[in-house]
Amino acid sequence: MMRDDDIASERDGGVLVVEMRGEPSIATVLRWATVLDTALCELPWPRLLVIDLGPLDFLSERGGRGLLGALDRCRDRGQPGCLVAAPGTGVERVVRRMRLGERVPVFPDRLATIVAYQPVEVRWLLC
Repeated sequence: MMRDDDIASERDGGVLVVEMRGEPSIATVLRWATVLDTALCELPWPRLLVIDLGPLDFLSERGGRGLLGALDRCRDRGQPGCLVAAPGTGVERVVRRMRLGERVPVFPDRLATIVAYQPVEVRWLLC
């Protein structure tokens, strides 16, 4: 697990969960992109990138574009990626306004993400 003030990541079974933190300034967004790119290169197969925006109080459109760029690079490598944004938050409103859900799946919490990406046989065990 990697942690600093702005980002925390955890790998488990080929799934990388990246929890975004901090104030999404230009420097923070650049750091996010660097960390995401490095982590994606190290991910074992099968691969799934989950970007959890839950801890953020605010997400700028610049921050949203930076995250979308990382998810696009993920997709270009054949790795699925998704966002977690809690409903009714300012972050979720930015995600909706930017129509990020048209480009990548957006889930209300990590559990919904896990359930969506499990094989059908396993989903029944989780429900």
